[in-house]
Amino acid sequence: MADSSLTRLDALDIDAVIHRLQQHPDDIVFEQRVSIPEAEVLCCRYKGERFNVKFDLDYGVFVDRVGELSVEDIAEIVGWLTA
Repeated sequence: MADSSLTRLDALDIDAVIHRLQQHPDDIVFEQRVSIPEAEVLCCRYKGERFNVKFDLDYGVFVDRVGELSVEDIAEIVGWLTA
């Protein structure tokens, strides 16, 4: 992922990301929000495959592949979130 994408992700608010994820109901399924000690995690699916959007206290905001999503799929998700 390009540095500019990372910078744009770090500028996002968790509530804004949830709203953006819900704007693509045909493409992205927002499943749940989970709190762990080091991060807030949004658990989602795209094309039936799992991914997370993590708001990590140490590492910032990033999209984390869990399923078999391609690099292009992740780039598309980041594009939706930062549009």
